Order: sequence, then C-alpha cells, then structure tokens
Amino acid sequence: MIVESRPLEAEEIPRFLDARSLLRAGESVAHVQLLEGGVSGTVYRVATSEGREFVVKRALEQLNVADDWHADPARAIHEAHAIQALHALTPQNVPELFDADVETNTITMEAAPADWLTWKHRLLAPDTSLGIDHVAIARSLATALAVWQRTTLHHPALQVPFADKSLFEALRVDPFHRAIRRVHPNLAAAIDESIDELEQVALTLVHGDFSPKNVLVPPAAGQEPWVIDFEVVHVGHPVFDVAFLSSHLIMKSIHLPARRREIDGTRAAFLTRYEADVDGVLRTAATASLGRHTACLLLARVDGKSPASYLTADERDTVRSLAIDVLASADPEGAFAQLTGSTEQE
Repeated sequence: MIVESRPLEAEEIPRFLDARSLLRAGESVAHVQLLEGGVSGTVYRVATSEGREFVVKRALEQLNVADDWHADPARAIHEAHAIQALHALTPQNVPELFDADVETNTITMEAAPADWLTWKHRLLAPDTSLGIDHVAIARSLATALAVWQRTTLHHPALQVPFADKSLFEALRVDPFHRAIRRVHPNLAAAIDESIDELEQVALTLVHGDFSPKNVLVPPAAGQEPWVIDFEVVHVGHPVFDVAFLSSHLIMKSIHLPARRREIDGTRAAFLTRYEADVDGVLRTAATASLGRHTACLLLARVDGKSPASYLTADERDTVRSLAIDVLASADPEGAFAQLTGSTEQE
C-alpha cells in the first residue's frame, strides 16, 4: 500500500537536520533554498553556519505533472541505497549520501558547488555555456555508465537490492511506453517489443533517468560531472540508459538547429566511448535495438505523461514524425540510422 508523504516545508529543515544528528555542536542552518525543476518531490539546498551544504530531498506520492501520476514515496530509500552503491563505484560522479529517514522518505546528501548547473541548462542556454566541453561531459558519463553496468554484470551480489522493477514500471514503462501505445495503437508491435525487452531482461544495473537534467556540471573544465536522481535504479536492460540519454540529445539537437552539429557530435562521442568501455555482452545488448528504444522514448516525450516542455509545437511534430517513421519501419535500426544520420548533415 502506498502511504502518502507530506511535503517538506522550509521552516522544518533546521529541526529535521538536528533530529537526524546532521548538524555539529553549535552549528545552525544559515540558508534554505527550494530547488525548482523536480517533479517527484520537494528538494532543498541547505547551507550551515560552518559553510557546509546539503541537499535534502523528500519523495512525494503525487508527482508534479499535469496527468494523474502516482508512485510509492518509499522510492527515496531505494534511491539512498543506489547512491551508496554507485558512489562506491564512481565517487567522482555520484554525490555522497549522509542520511536516509525511512519514516518520512527523506534523504540528505552532499551538495554540488553552488555554481554548478544541470547539463540540460548548459545545453539549452549557450550564452551561459562558454568554456563547457560537452563532448568531455558525454565521455565522462559514458565511462561512468559503463563502470556501473560492467561491475554489476560481473558482481551479481550488487544487483540484489535493485531486483524490483515496480518503480521503473510506475515511473517509466507505464507513463512512457504504455501511454504512447494508447495514443498510437498502430505502433503497438514495436512498442510491445520494447516493453517486453525492458521487463524481461535483468542483466545489469540501470539508472532509469539518465538525462541531462540529472547531470550537474561545473562551470569550467577540471572536474567530473555528477549524476543525480537514482529513484528508478533497477536491474534491467542496458539499452534503456543509452537510449534515454540519446533521446534527450536528439531533442535538443532539433530544438537548437544552429548547434545541431555540436550536439549530434556530443551524442556520437557518448555512444563511441560507451561502446569502447563496456563488455561485449553489454555492448551487443545496448546497441542491437537502440534505434527502436530511442524512438519509443522520443515519442514518449511528446505524447506520453511527461512531455518535454522546451519543445515548440513544430519541434514536437518533428520529433513525433521521426519516432513514428522508425517504429513503423520494417527495419527500425536501419531507419533510425538513416533518419538521425540525415539530421546530422543539416
């Protein structure tokens, strides 16, 4: 049974941190900032009188989207386990977890420096992106993803806490794949094939929300990007994370035609580094149906429960047309390569 979590209010933060023994003797909360952009809960950035900074995040049962979309708020504790596991594998790419409160579904973790922004922000706002090496970010993410997948493939004990796919079903498969299946019943065969692969394959750890909005990047070179938001981590099909990031970069390439070559090159760099860094079985699994899975996710971001807000009506039509052409093709992988390849030449 899902038990609804109450939203965390800013004025509760000092008392909460003190009760969880996260403040040192004599230390107090100096500043609390509500972070915008999340759909799954309330997130605050907290600064203390000693200059330390935390992120405090509470998961909610009703997600902040237009559609009726619910998920168990206990996913916060699931996220805490994932942060611990992946920080141990790639501490340079994952923040440190400080606390997980099972009573309120609230976690507290390390905060990135204040001048770090999401990669989504950097990609969509080129005037603030001077000095940002998007290809380097993509390669770093590909290497981190490969480490997670490769390590958990070869160490099954690491997979045990993440065997349950129910959150992935509630937050991805249902609002994405099943939603577009209802809108596009003529594409049911290709969508169902993708659903079956995602549900039936349990090969390695999958982040499940591997997108630019969940990547924090420094303002200049020299530090690795962080990956955040691990609520839907599960053991599943390695293609999902690769397709998810690919779909986001394709949408941004369509949205920013003047920077299309740069963004398409960034996507290519991500795929090349990923394929170089993973084991053969992962490489095969993640690339054999990458076009079809990417097309499903593209269609989900225009006709699913969580549409990409930055796309214009014309851009949504372009994304929709590309995805439909791939999913309706007798050769989705060939169609995807041809369509995205022609896009890169524009």
